[in-house]
Amino acid sequence: MKRIIVTSALWLLMVVISYSQTVKSPEEFLGYELGSGFTYHHRAVEYFRYVAEVSPLADFREYGVTWEGRPLVVCIVSSEENMKNLEELKKNNLIKTGLAEGSFTGRQVPFIWLGYNIHGNEAAGMETAMKTLYVLVTGGFEGSAEWLKSAVIIIDPCQNPDGRDLYAGRYNSTRSNIANPDKNTWEHNQPWPSARANHYMFDLNRDWVWQTQIESRQRIKLYQEFMPHVFADFHEMGAESSYFFAPGAEPWHEVLTSWQREFHKLTGAGNARMFDERSKPYFTKENFDLFYPGFGDTWPLFNGAMGFTFEQGGGGVSGISYKRENGDTLTLKDRIDGHFIASMATIKVSVENRSRLISEFNKYFEDNQKKPLFQYKSVIIKGDNEKSAMESLFEILDRNRIRYSPAGSAGKKFKGFDYRANTEGEVTIQDDDILISAFQPQSRLMQVLFETDSRANDSVTYDISAWALPYVFNLKAFALKEQIKPDDKKITDKKSPEIQVNEKAYGYVVNFEGFNELRYIAALQKRNIRPRYAVKPFTIDGKNFNRGTVIILRGDNKSAGDRFDYIVSEEARKCRVLIHPVTTGLVESGKDFGSAYSPLMKKKNVAVLCGEGMSSGTVGELWYFFERELEYPVNLINIDLAETIDLSAYDVMILPPGSYSKLKDTITGYVRKGGRVIAIESAVSVFASDKNTALFKAVETRNAELKSQEKKIRSDDTTLLKKYEDERRHLLSERSAGSIYRVRLDETHPYAAGMGKEWFIIKRDQAYPFLDKGSNIAWIPESNPVSGFAGYKFRQNVKNTLIAGSENIGSGEVIYLADDPFFRAYWKSGRILLGNMVLK
Repeated sequence: MKRIIVTSALWLLMVVISYSQTVKSPEEFLGYELGSGFTYHHRAVEYFRYVAEVSPLADFREYGVTWEGRPLVVCIVSSEENMKNLEELKKNNLIKTGLAEGSFTGRQVPFIWLGYNIHGNEAAGMETAMKTLYVLVTGGFEGSAEWLKSAVIIIDPCQNPDGRDLYAGRYNSTRSNIANPDKNTWEHNQPWPSARANHYMFDLNRDWVWQTQIESRQRIKLYQEFMPHVFADFHEMGAESSYFFAPGAEPWHEVLTSWQREFHKLTGAGNARMFDERSKPYFTKENFDLFYPGFGDTWPLFNGAMGFTFEQGGGGVSGISYKRENGDTLTLKDRIDGHFIASMATIKVSVENRSRLISEFNKYFEDNQKKPLFQYKSVIIKGDNEKSAMESLFEILDRNRIRYSPAGSAGKKFKGFDYRANTEGEVTIQDDDILISAFQPQSRLMQVLFETDSRANDSVTYDISAWALPYVFNLKAFALKEQIKPDDKKITDKKSPEIQVNEKAYGYVVNFEGFNELRYIAALQKRNIRPRYAVKPFTIDGKNFNRGTVIILRGDNKSAGDRFDYIVSEEARKCRVLIHPVTTGLVESGKDFGSAYSPLMKKKNVAVLCGEGMSSGTVGELWYFFERELEYPVNLINIDLAETIDLSAYDVMILPPGSYSKLKDTITGYVRKGGRVIAIESAVSVFASDKNTALFKAVETRNAELKSQEKKIRSDDTTLLKKYEDERRHLLSERSAGSIYRVRLDETHPYAAGMGKEWFIIKRDQAYPFLDKGSNIAWIPESNPVSGFAGYKFRQNVKNTLIAGSENIGSGEVIYLADDPFFRAYWKSGRILLGNMVLK
């Protein structure tokens, strides 16, 4: 027996030596030592491809491309036997989740996914990935050769190549020849926008569940081919910090299992041992909670995996050498080493606990399907919701592999939670209603996305505190405690309505329902077709049409000639809207088509200010909104040029949150001469501080009222004695942690067309009072949020405050948006408000 063991060990050693002799190290391949500089993404891709070509233990996969065309890649690493049977192992795993059908062949191994560099300027990640790949295929770490026999490891070297190359290019072009640790130098201070984000300036580590960005969608599509048991997401934090690893901080979402908590502790202990051996400082259970579903640790956790965030002190400011406040120098090599040790420790713990890791993973999905935790066993989405909202809902459900179907029990009435009313109510199921059952593989993720309120055991959260999909899409929806059976019929495809064309028609009308109609207006204008919109509802041919209805008249578009009907109908098909031909401009009720109440819409030239001091995230959302959602041209104007160019060339100027002190006169002058400004969040202060605006007067009045109501506190009042450790909690009393508030709308206002009487918004920012002159378009009618956390002082002041308003200044108009209506590009219902404000 001893001879067999010794022989096997010798054979394994010979194999490892053979592989290590044939595979070049990153240093040998690149021509420089890891940590001496930042590698460009294409070179790391070449190294990954090279390793897969020379080692039978690695397989190279290109799973997509970024917005800028850079490849997204992984290497899959395991033993030769596992690599040969990879498809079988993948299928067995998916069968056990219930997400795939087939016959289980009896063998599972843990899939361990290591994801690096989702933030471009946290640049130690990709360098670490190359070292990790090399060590695994050459058996260069104690026990690593054995690990590959028992697990499959997926290594994604860079989840954000566009941001990573932006950072590396900037750093490499400004670095000193001799490493300079002085944090004040050029190489340590990169300009706007931060290279943390992707091309559209999105934080990809907030996008896992929403998948608005192409990088997220493609990565998750590959993820779902494997459904890994472990996902480790490697980040960097402030340069003065040490290293963070599991367990995660509170709050943990209530759907997470006791085993997931236990494994977090096991992984933390395993990392601690390796860090202790090397005298590396670290911390756990702080800052990085496990609540919001958009992170690279929580989304895998809600998908049954063990999701982890690892944070190495460093980040973009650190460069290759950084002098800390304590006098020590932090190097890129140090940061690579921190992530490398954490990678090895996490694989080791996972392999050592593989049997239970697999059995608990299987149990997670079995419990989801047979005994879901969610108190509501069925969610009913009403079939008469606005079309583009339903399409967006189906899209996010499909991307997260949450199953839905037509609802059974048509005609029956049930009691349940009414999301819009935010209280218990009743619903009668109808033929077109959609059922989302809690009895399915993705039950816990479904619960997270449809919970009526996001409950946490701690109000101090790292991100927002509410996100329920019925509020995101402004849907009529009900959560029922009964298990409703699905109907056998298929969901009717309403994406391609029948198009009616009449070449003798006076024109066409399109009932305004939501975002698809805005896309249609934009598409027509790009084809030089001039549409009108109805300020008031009307009736023609016995049919009722809403405010905002699109009117396309042949007489307004003589330049289109005989192509008029073709263009109108072709774009209607593309935008999935229903056109109704009319033979007259005389309506049966309402205002006729030639009335001033049916104004022509001018094709707007739109500018978005951007640059230093601006919120790059909001700039990116707007850029994405115009290019990828509305599909309408937009001009990004750097704030440094705004005073030197002719702004009158732009019909609409959008101000993202930021500082505009130097441009205040330029902006107000633009408005007075006839421009339209849309000011978002803190940009509203440009006009709130202008004594000539109605908003300034409203703010002054409000402040005076609040001051008169203030309770004077004596200097010896013991309530002033607050514990240092509770300071952050006291600050929370004055803010909203990304909670969801109900919004009332002036449905007669053109900007509110298609929104209905009520809407919901993520409330995070300052509250503004009503305007005594101008339009109060949208406001918050209640103190309490419908979901999420808001501090008691915030709740006292938020009732009856403005979300959207407008006033005329000189010949122009200013539109105020107290909060971002298109938050992170997933708050899809806000697209309608924003689109109306731009196009009408």
